[in-house]
Amino acid sequence: MSLTKNLIERIASYIPGYAGYKEREIRREADALVRRRIASDLAAAKAKLALPITSARQVASNPDAMYLWDAARAWLDRVIQRIDKAPEGYSGFFDLVKVDEQALDRLYEMDLSLLDKASAVAKAVDEIAALQPASEDWMKKMRELISLLSQLDASIDERSNYIAGLAGVRKQGGDLLRRALGRQ
Repeated sequence: MSLTKNLIERIASYIPGYAGYKEREIRREADALVRRRIASDLAAAKAKLALPITSARQVASNPDAMYLWDAARAWLDRVIQRIDKAPEGYSGFFDLVKVDEQALDRLYEMDLSLLDKASAVAKAVDEIAALQPASEDWMKKMRELISLLSQLDASIDERSNYIAGLAGVRKQGGDLLRRALGRQ
């Protein structure tokens, strides 16, 4: 590993911008790893919501329970898709050679929040799996799960908007620079 690091440092000493390029690649990979982990944990949680036939009949016989079960699975599908199918790497964000450390710290805080919320969802699903389907306790926990999923979805929006805002600031700044230099 130190040989590889030494080689990278030597290459970086010859090529201006190479170190920034490597940093961007590392950030993109970290982003992909976080998203894969969250999507994997949520997919495992969704699988635990599958009901055996007798339990499915109990849920189907109660319209409120059926609604909650369907809603929870739909929320899980939505959140998994949003995380799993997002473009890899913060395209506009990681194209910067130098990233504002405060902005990067804020982004890492958001990633940690997503991981915490995904963990809370998995825990709630484990608790639901231990309950009698369609019971009052089960329905109460399903409502809590839906609330957790809604919060996770809102956090995904917050993170996406934050990244888009940073990328927009960068684009706007680049446009101003091009105009100042007489380029279009």
